[in-house]
Amino acid sequence: MRALFGLMFSCALVACSDSPKTLNDISKTIDDINWQLKPKYNGEVPNNQSVNSYRVAITGNSHVAGLGAEINKVITQLTPQKQTVSETIGSGFLDDSIRSSSATQALENGNWTHLILQGQKYSQSRTTTYSTTAAEKWIANAKELNVMPILFPEHPQRGDTTEAQYVYGLHSDIVAKQASCLAPVGLVWDSVLQLMPNLRLHASDGNHAAPLGKYLTALVFAEVITGQRVDSVILTPVNGVRADEQLLMAQVVSEVIYQLPPCPFSASSPN
Repeated sequence: MRALFGLMFSCALVACSDSPKTLNDISKTIDDINWQLKPKYNGEVPNNQSVNSYRVAITGNSHVAGLGAEINKVITQLTPQKQTVSETIGSGFLDDSIRSSSATQALENGNWTHLILQGQKYSQSRTTTYSTTAAEKWIANAKELNVMPILFPEHPQRGDTTEAQYVYGLHSDIVAKQASCLAPVGLVWDSVLQLMPNLRLHASDGNHAAPLGKYLTALVFAEVITGQRVDSVILTPVNGVRADEQLLMAQVVSEVIYQLPPCPFSASSPN
């Protein structure tokens, strides 16, 4: 088997075709092979909930647009004494952003405390399985830098009552391979919509989040990032929801997170 792999690898790099490979061809082939290699180590998740200031990096597709600013606002209400900065360092699906040198270098050089990872490909028809190697690599890279990784399984499309659980399960499988925090965004959305079905969480396309939906997602991440219950403070009023509804949203967030602890911290991790 080793000899066969060596022959295949040699063919990929140099010959076994009529046209010789250039150095660029060889480099691209090596890169393609490296992208398929899973991380060698599965380290512990660093607990950065109690740091003196929060620096949150985000990578993802259109579902993370504007999310950082909303997270900053909520964290400021939870911990007004701490400075919070959020920045999007990568775009697209995770298997795109992991190949971006600018994104990976931004992670290495940004002195971040947290990394939100959105954009794991999944099949809406549940019939196709996609690789999770990119997500695992992002998580492993973050932990090596003492950055607390948080997977973002996005909210379900409007009217789909099974998608949130499916996407959460898919990301749980990633956590089983490479330890990470897992924000129960879709499950919170499901619970809130069961209690308050008239809330406008979705945008008109039925896929992306409306401003109120983005706020709900920010509540989830603010609690995961800080470890502080979002229903423990008086939140600044937001448009599109009554004060009692806003309180109920926060209570749902904190209850779901209590029932499904997002982070597999070790017993020795600081609180």
